[in-house]
Amino acid sequence: MLEKYIALYLILTLLFSYIVSFYLQKRFPSQNDKNRELDIQRLEPFKEKPFHRFLLKASLYKTNRVMITLFIFLFNMAIPLLGWIFTIWIAWYFTHIKYEKKVVFTNILDLYEFKTHFLEVERVFGEGSLLNLLDNEYVPKTKKLRALATLASTSSPVSLAIIKQTLSSTDDEIRLYGYSILNNLEKKINTQINTNLEVINKINKYATKTKEDEALIAKAAVNLAFSYWELVYMELSHESLKNNFLNSSVHYIKIAKKFYLDELHKLQKNPNYSTEEENEELYETLENLYMLKGKIFLYKGEYEKAQSELTIANELAHENATYIILYLAEAYYNLKKYNITKSILNQYKFLRFNAKIYPIIQQWETQSA
Repeated sequence: MLEKYIALYLILTLLFSYIVSFYLQKRFPSQNDKNRELDIQRLEPFKEKPFHRFLLKASLYKTNRVMITLFIFLFNMAIPLLGWIFTIWIAWYFTHIKYEKKVVFTNILDLYEFKTHFLEVERVFGEGSLLNLLDNEYVPKTKKLRALATLASTSSPVSLAIIKQTLSSTDDEIRLYGYSILNNLEKKINTQINTNLEVINKINKYATKTKEDEALIAKAAVNLAFSYWELVYMELSHESLKNNFLNSSVHYIKIAKKFYLDELHKLQKNPNYSTEEENEELYETLENLYMLKGKIFLYKGEYEKAQSELTIANELAHENATYIILYLAEAYYNLKKYNITKSILNQYKFLRFNAKIYPIIQQWETQSA
């Protein structure tokens, strides 16, 4: 009687193994000349490792239905009943598992290249390629996360605009990482604002203020002016709050300018006063304040006010004013004073070597011709 049960189990197991091998063979590519050549290449590194070669060679029989059937049959004979359950699960797993698609060549800049190449101009060439990388569904997630990390390190309006696009990503990890970058940056700026507001509010409670107190207020006002501007410039503020932030920035610029201009007048009245080089920090602070106010007026479309502020910033900066020139040229251009714009750009011809600025210069010169 026992022999009959064993014989029946053998037949059922053999039939079961044959049926399962039919489904498993679908999971693996059919054996052909190309696959045989690939198998030989896989075996090549194991010439001098007999045991590893044996294991790999055995695994190559996955495309052979007879070998699959034999393996499943022996496995289920070794582990009766439980082997059936495990085999069914393995067959289901192999026929339903999906691997992440991997593209060997994506025609996109490799992020690792930025560590050794294009160090000075990586943002000029990098942002566009990173946008393509993030939009490409075949690019591995790890590479997209590295792209987001690269964009987060630049903290420019362009890079943040690209990061914002990831908020609509279907991948939870990509979407949450993008949100985390934006949230951390906004939190950092808000912390700076609150810290400097506390300094000003604390000092304003004093009945009388010393010169040191006024200096602290002026320094905090400078930080507040730039922090409020950064919220708008980085597109981190809601549309309804932009005007309030810009007005707050202008308010604190006035407070800071009053203090630093008074300091400058005092120095100029001093008989020992010689040149501005001895008070470089004071000139630099005033230059930055005038330039910031000029940029705010440019943003608001008040070009005459912008031109006035930027001209003063340019005078304060003297020979180091090349970074102000383009803003000043923009102000004159929007005031339709094209000859002045062209004259400014002709004065600084080396700006044409900047790949990012050159197209703008070409456009301005064409329209002002």
